[in-house]
Amino acid sequence: MPYLFARLISGYSHCWLASDITAGCITAVLLIPQGMAYAILAGLPPEVGLYASILPPLVYAALGTSRTLSVGPVSVAALLVANALAAAGAIQGEPAYLQDALLLAAMSGGILLLMALLRLDTLVHFLGHPVLSGFTSGAAVLIILSQLKNLTGIPMPESGGGIDLIVAAARNAVALHPTTASLGLLGVVLLLALRSPLVYVLQRFGVGDKKANLASRGAPLGVIALLTIAVVTLGLHENGVGIIGTIPAGFPKLGWDFVNLDRASVLLPSAIMISVIGYVESVSVAKVLAYRRREKIDNNKELTALGFSNIAAAFSGAMPVAGGFSRSMVNFSAGAQTQLAAVITAILVGVATAFFTLFYYLPKAALAAVIVVAVAPLLDWRTAYKTFHYDRGDGMALLTTFFGVLIFDIEIGLIAGILFSMSLFIWRSSDPHIAVVGRVPGTEHFRNVTRHKVQTWPNILMIRVDRSLFFGNVAAVENAISNEIGEHRDIEHLVLLCSGINEIDHSALEALEQLAYNLREARIHLHLAEVKGPVMDRLGRSDFFGKLAPGRVFLTAEMAVEALSGGD
Repeated sequence: MPYLFARLISGYSHCWLASDITAGCITAVLLIPQGMAYAILAGLPPEVGLYASILPPLVYAALGTSRTLSVGPVSVAALLVANALAAAGAIQGEPAYLQDALLLAAMSGGILLLMALLRLDTLVHFLGHPVLSGFTSGAAVLIILSQLKNLTGIPMPESGGGIDLIVAAARNAVALHPTTASLGLLGVVLLLALRSPLVYVLQRFGVGDKKANLASRGAPLGVIALLTIAVVTLGLHENGVGIIGTIPAGFPKLGWDFVNLDRASVLLPSAIMISVIGYVESVSVAKVLAYRRREKIDNNKELTALGFSNIAAAFSGAMPVAGGFSRSMVNFSAGAQTQLAAVITAILVGVATAFFTLFYYLPKAALAAVIVVAVAPLLDWRTAYKTFHYDRGDGMALLTTFFGVLIFDIEIGLIAGILFSMSLFIWRSSDPHIAVVGRVPGTEHFRNVTRHKVQTWPNILMIRVDRSLFFGNVAAVENAISNEIGEHRDIEHLVLLCSGINEIDHSALEALEQLAYNLREARIHLHLAEVKGPVMDRLGRSDFFGKLAPGRVFLTAEMAVEALSGGD
């Protein structure tokens, strides 16, 4: 705490205080219902979500590099926890279930710290945007399906794939509880109505854009309060409407009773998945917000901050945490200038935690409505359309991930998407774009002969390879060059333009040496042009230039033409 206090006051401007207090209060209003809702989504008691909103944000405030990221329970991590514990055989409601959730948080924190120590923050870049979009969209569908029980009263299995949940919902639809469904539907309608429509109405009455948007942020807490009053007034809990019930008052005792090496080995794959997904989500949100204020995010420090935040969550009786998109956007929009806003949010949540009895009659349908409305924007159909329109390969990676998550399992879907993307990259790299080029008349620019009207020379064949050369594609390059030579029988010089080549591995080097030899036997000289500096450095460490002779290396394509064409 002394370090946190020193960090917050260091360079702090008094003009930021009002904005931080406002943002902290508004974010707390959103976080209280969300925290309880995400805990229930994970199959945990609702207070666990609030515990995750107290100590972890304070730790992140002391160590993180984002001024506005709101750390706490998030929907995707909650779903990952529920699936991990179900797969590990844990039973909801039993003490061991909560212990395993705490163990997941501690292991996730440890994995993040290990990644920071080894500086592995760049590994998460292999999760391309199409894969992440497919993953979050599939997870959003699973989250919505998982809330049908609380939202409508339809009996649903505690776990299972998306198809299992859809089949169960269709089969048990006749068991829908009308009162619960009405309450849940009312909650969804009110939450949607109090979003954009409320902003529009307030603006029509002369309220400023910023104040109107801020007023709409308190909608979840207002809707929950309204539905809770309805339950108490009408006695709906006596007619089968599920309520939160008794929640233990106060805070959990700090401890490490959850540590169990046998269970840790079982939960390790899931902990890796939770830590990586949580980190990617957090850093993505942090960077979006940092760009808007021209601030900088340190990826490796974010690993450290999130790692210690998750360890703090585990030792304070909470579930795994990450940076939440919706809360962070609310925090940013509300004017947060520093992490003091997050500290104020944590304090207010802590105050609410001390008065848990206020939530006794809170209907589960209301929290389910909060979850459904919060995760619905994750169904990113617009990105899917744009991705397919731009690149069908990336579009297939998105769909592979989406349907893998929905049909099989979250982990299987994500791994399938990554493998598909990697396979697509390897396939594209193994078949590089190769173009015969000529000079645009009156310029020193060289372009593809099939796309532009260019000047060529009968004794020179100029070929550009638009990919680094490595063992997987060098054979394709050799075949393409051989085909072009077969169509240009009068050439004396072959100039390989290397402007698109960033690297040449040893297999490709040997292939180039063999190509130079074979061309000499056919009375054709191989030359290189526009070779990048790092590539030249590596070639210089070999005897390639000796084997290339009498072929030469030219600085530019224009110089090659001037030297080999006699100035024509």
